[in-house]
Amino acid sequence: MCEIVPARSIPSSPARDHAPRPFEQCFPTTLCPTRPPAIPDPDAFAERKQLVEAALSLGGSYTDPPPVDTVCAEAGVDGNTFTAHFDDSAELYPAFYDLALDQYRLLSAATEGYESFTFEERLASFYYILLDTLGEHRGFVQATFDSAVRYNSAFRNEVRTELRALLTDEAIPQPTRLFTGVWPVHEVLVEVTYALIRHWISDETEDQAATTALIDKLVAFVAELVTFRGVSRGVNLAWHIVQNDALGLRWLPLVGWLLPERRDPDA
Repeated sequence: MCEIVPARSIPSSPARDHAPRPFEQCFPTTLCPTRPPAIPDPDAFAERKQLVEAALSLGGSYTDPPPVDTVCAEAGVDGNTFTAHFDDSAELYPAFYDLALDQYRLLSAATEGYESFTFEERLASFYYILLDTLGEHRGFVQATFDSAVRYNSAFRNEVRTELRALLTDEAIPQPTRLFTGVWPVHEVLVEVTYALIRHWISDETEDQAATTALIDKLVAFVAELVTFRGVSRGVNLAWHIVQNDALGLRWLPLVGWLLPERRDPDA
């Protein structure tokens, strides 16, 4: 849990009253790294996926899901297994989109060394795993992505949750998280992700090579913006100037409150 430390709660002493304060002490970290979503239970995931796969294999109209008994017979499970995960068969098609994010979380957790991945590598993994998962039933996605089937899922919220976790990760410099940690940035990247999926849906190049090239360029661009340390260095430089009163700003009310002591220049 991130603890917000008020600027004046730090004990003072003669030795430190005039010492430069770290940036983080005067500007508490309110945009803490977001805790990653919980890893789904593998057994529950497998049962849900088995039922959804059965419904998709039966074909028919995606606006009229097959009866529960038919789905259970196709999946080779009993009714209790179905009711443990769904209320009725109308939930099966939207669940495909929810399972796509669960599958990404399971695969990420199982990837050796994922914790040491850079932001760029994590974002690329997110897009590639997500599209590979959607690609298991590309025809279904092409038919339902912009329909009530996907609208009735939690897909958008789950995509937003994953991107927020990436954008507030500790690997990103703290001053930069002042920008990447706010919701408008998350929403922009969600819309970019949706545009990428729609590009993939209509991509008729072999193995969707055009989408692969787009992902590489997009990820590199976003990573450059997010991990660019110019923001961090600029903030640190400005903080150093203020702390040392290089520009005579100590008498400004806000600056004076942040600094250890306001001295009368005529004293």
